Amino acid sequence: MIIYEGISPSGEKITGKFAGSKQELLEYLKSEKIILVSIKEYNPEKKKGKLSVEKIYSTIEQLYYLLSAGLKIDKAVYTIIKNLNDKSLIEFWEDILKMLKEGKQFSVALKEVSMHKNINIPDFYINILSVGETIGDIKASLKTMMEDVIFKQNLKKEIKSSLSYPVFLIIMSIITVFTVAVFILPKFAQIFSQDEISRLPAISKFVINFGLYIKENLSFIVFAIIAFILIGIYSFRLKKTKQFIMDLLYKTPYLSHILIKLELSNIFSSLSTMLKGGIHINRAVKLTKTVTNHPNLKNVLEEIQNELKKGRKISQVLNKYPFIPYDAVALISVGEESAKLEDILEKLSEKYITEFKDSISKLLGLLEPVVIVFVGFFIGFIVIAILLAVLSISDVF
Repeated sequence: MIIYEGISPSGEKITGKFAGSKQELLEYLKSEKIILVSIKEYNPEKKKGKLSVEKIYSTIEQLYYLLSAGLKIDKAVYTIIKNLNDKSLIEFWEDILKMLKEGKQFSVALKEVSMHKNINIPDFYINILSVGETIGDIKASLKTMMEDVIFKQNLKKEIKSSLSYPVFLIIMSIITVFTVAVFILPKFAQIFSQDEISRLPAISKFVINFGLYIKENLSFIVFAIIAFILIGIYSFRLKKTKQFIMDLLYKTPYLSHILIKLELSNIFSSLSTMLKGGIHINRAVKLTKTVTNHPNLKNVLEEIQNELKKGRKISQVLNKYPFIPYDAVALISVGEESAKLEDILEKLSEKYITEFKDSISKLLGLLEPVVIVFVGFFIGFIVIAILLAVLSISDVF
């Protein structure tokens, strides 16, 4: 970045910043008829944040706009680098620019640099960009890629937003139960002697003994809870644990039906994106296998890949599986006959993601009152136990 001072054609003193070389600045000032007075480099301190795929997608979107404005790809990448403040992103794009200057295609550079930096950019995005480079229209490929990225990012945000209130409710319920068990029950238990406790009703005796146990083992219980949370966080990061949890969810009644809709939406969206990007149907199906973790759908895609080689259609394979909705099979068949398969797949993706959101909303709508009833039952149980204990002792006296 360069800071310059100059005199405008009207004689006014102006100050500005320019992203580019000194020679480019001089050419710009000359074209604007500005007389240069002073010039100095401006290098703000750049912070090195953690490199993430979301940051890379954001800069790829900038790349699309720069290419659409008519810049060549190396110039566009150079412009992106000049306007970045994140050292990790700067290093990422500098590596790509270096490979571009060596004569490599952008798709190849993006794949190699991403692998080197341990950033997972799906292969079907790389293939879409490669096809765009082959036909000489990388802008269209970048647009197709970014539309899919934005669609999936918005979906994640909506799911997180939908889950935020139920999660908050569950956390507050746990805190409420923990507070009652740790701070109220132990103090209440101290009112009674062991002889009095032995004469209390069973429900009161259970609650008081529970309170005393919490008080005597509080340190161990807190340590166990913290250890459980830490182990849970670590385990959930492991691929095997995630797959185990997903396998359980896929087998859970009702949830399995909801998750099928989400997986179908992802599959149809990915296939549509790749077909629009110019990837052949056989290759698109092969790459789509990486976007789903559902074992049954992986098998379906594997069979589709094999059957396509024999000249059969996707709809003919899908029709064999009862868990694939009939309307999806019928519409895909229409798409194959009318050569509008990518558009049909896009519509199906939108349809099933809408149904998935509706199903999640209904499920969460049921979950909220269940949590409230559970907390109410717990508090009510404690209150009844306390009242019975007080009344029982009053009767004795």
